[in-house]
Amino acid sequence: MAHEKLETLMTAMEREAEAFDNCIEAQRKFAQALESRDWPGLTRAMEALEERSREISRVEADRITAESFMRLDLGLEREGILEIAMAISEPERTRLTDLHRRLRISAMRVRLENGSLGDYAAASRSLLGTVLEELFPEKKGNIYGKSGRVVHPGHDAILVNTAL
Repeated sequence: MAHEKLETLMTAMEREAEAFDNCIEAQRKFAQALESRDWPGLTRAMEALEERSREISRVEADRITAESFMRLDLGLEREGILEIAMAISEPERTRLTDLHRRLRISAMRVRLENGSLGDYAAASRSLLGTVLEELFPEKKGNIYGKSGRVVHPGHDAILVNTAL
C-alpha cells in the first residue's frame, strides 16, 4: 500500500514539474509577443498563461494530497518531502529527492522568468513615459476624456487608465 502511495506522490511531483516547464514556454511566448508588439498574439499568450496557472494549481493540489496521504501512511507528523525521503529506503529515496530537486528548480525558473518579464515591462513603461514627456511636455498633468481632449476635473470621482 505504501509503495502505491509513493508512486502516486512521485507521479504528482513529475506532473507538477512538467506544468512549471510548460508555464515557462508560455511565458516565453508572452515575452515574444510583448517585444514584437503583437497585441492579438499577446492576448492569446495571456490566455495560455492563465490556463498554465490553473494547471499548476490543479497538479499542486494533487501533489499536496498525495504527500499528506504518504505522510499519514508513514506516521509522520512533520511536513515536507525530505521527512518522507528519510522514512523510505533506497532507491526510492534517491528518486524522490531527485524529483523534489527538479520540482524546486522548475518553480525557481518560473519565478526568474516572471522577474525578467516584469523588468522588461517596467523598463518599457519608463522609456515610453520619458519619450512621451519629452515629445509633449505641455500634456503632462492633464486629464483626457474618451474623445482625447483635455477634461477639467470637477469634484466627481476620476477613473485613471494606467495601462500605458
